[in-house]
Amino acid sequence: MAPSSFHHTLFTASILLLSSCLSAAEKITYVVVGGGTAGLAVATRLSENADNTVIVLEAGSDGFDNTNIKNLTGPSIQALPGSSVDYNYHSEPLKFAANQVANMTRGKVLGGSSAVNGALFTHPSKSDLDAWESDFGAAGWNWTTLSAAIDSAEHFSTTARLASTESFHGSNGPIFVTQRTPTGDVWTKGVIPAVVATGGKESTDQSGGDPTGIWYSPKAMFPNSTRSYSANSYYLPNAGRSNLQVHVNSTVSRIVWGQSQNGGAAVATGVEYFDADGKNTTVNGDRVILSGGAFGTPQILELSGIGNPDILKPLGISTVVNLPAVGENLSEQPTSRYIAALAPNISNAGVQLTLNFESPRNLLNSTEWDKAHELIQTAPPGLSDTAHKALIKLFESDAPIIEFMGFPNPANLVFLPILLHPMSRGSSHIVSTDVKQAPKFDLALFQSPFDLYILTKATARARRFATQDSVKPFVAAEIAPGANVTSDEQFETFVKNSVGLSYHPLGTAALGSVVNKDLRVNGTANVFVVDGSIIPMQPAAHPSALIYGIGEHAATLLKAAPLSDDQNQHVRRFFEIHV
Repeated sequence: MAPSSFHHTLFTASILLLSSCLSAAEKITYVVVGGGTAGLAVATRLSENADNTVIVLEAGSDGFDNTNIKNLTGPSIQALPGSSVDYNYHSEPLKFAANQVANMTRGKVLGGSSAVNGALFTHPSKSDLDAWESDFGAAGWNWTTLSAAIDSAEHFSTTARLASTESFHGSNGPIFVTQRTPTGDVWTKGVIPAVVATGGKESTDQSGGDPTGIWYSPKAMFPNSTRSYSANSYYLPNAGRSNLQVHVNSTVSRIVWGQSQNGGAAVATGVEYFDADGKNTTVNGDRVILSGGAFGTPQILELSGIGNPDILKPLGISTVVNLPAVGENLSEQPTSRYIAALAPNISNAGVQLTLNFESPRNLLNSTEWDKAHELIQTAPPGLSDTAHKALIKLFESDAPIIEFMGFPNPANLVFLPILLHPMSRGSSHIVSTDVKQAPKFDLALFQSPFDLYILTKATARARRFATQDSVKPFVAAEIAPGANVTSDEQFETFVKNSVGLSYHPLGTAALGSVVNKDLRVNGTANVFVVDGSIIPMQPAAHPSALIYGIGEHAATLLKAAPLSDDQNQHVRRFFEIHV
């Protein structure tokens, strides 16, 4: 969608969003629970078939009048967490990280977290995605299929004086992706030479399957530097479709099941939801697609009787499908920080930032590599044997393990080291039958000593960048960790006490354990999950591009599977049990 047509389309869509009325008796082909990153992507693609009627139920508002969503400058992005468009979840105390309580920003607005994130659009590595098929058994989910799906979402445009490889990107998708020529010399003459001088390398494009190196990362933004996200790029251009209904301020409370399951797979007939006035309404549908993210999707599954009976029974919820993996395998990419004040008359403003991906052999010396290799052999609680073996393989193959994010801060030089492949696994579960009560989640950060070790070494490496000759003219003094932090023990204490989040929670309805390769929830005939909760382990990337790709690939799978296949699945399951 061209930016010039944005306001006209926005006005039309707002009328549709606010005036549409759903009859409880109306029959829908697809009911999509959650109008977020993947939810609007899959809904829009499915509505391309005029024979489908697609309804999206989004708990948040439309957000189109929120200027902070549109604006990608630092102050606007920083104003979104804790606001009305944020679920503002709070973790359980991080007992391996000084018992801090972490705030987890998740978008409660049309567009979901694509409306409130930093808008980075990074392609995962080939080794990450091929592991889904080779290690987790998800046939058809690999680099070839998912990179093509991401390309279907992407509308990449080149930027003057910045190298890129156009063949690595999509050019006709709805999400506009671009870079900006950096201002000033801090990165071009300071940081990038420092990375190279300390054993790193400069990339020309990180989107071709190997992100290793430092590059000016693209963002999901229009040519005028405003945010391009699922609400204004997937939905708005197609808001006039009569077979695509989007209802905001509509909170789904549970899946409705058929009267008889005949001993086979559970069959959904629709969902219940509360509208803006608090009225409880039921909408019928042939297929239910959950797209509530790492916290919302397991919450709806558990409220609907799919999960661990030990969690459901005390709350008075009857078990429809005994599936203990629901809500487990929660992973997040922890971050540390390095900050130095810029020298007088030096500025590093703008919207362009850099990402520097480094592998274990580049990050660690040989002694440190041996120590890390020893630590990775011990799996923490909650990490499956499959995931453990996959993570060891990635480490030994020297796949990227750390990202250094360089921010365009006007006053400071800022690096955020981000652990890409954490071993630690937490969980997210309901504590009430009230859908409006947030789930209880434990991130379990640093439960694995391996995670703490790698992030500690990365923090020390960030200081090495900042103390190279090429950077010295641009900086005045170190702010964090601080000049008094010098020993390994002091760096480790700093990392534990100041750990941050990437806001990349994933994995709570993972491929293989909760959903099959068709994204159908195990034990059901017609319930699917399409969001980041299906991702079995963290990718070496910011996940939004991948989640758009999941929406695109899911639409392809669902389009190829007739509705009659759901009934066949039901019958097949019946005979598996009884014959």
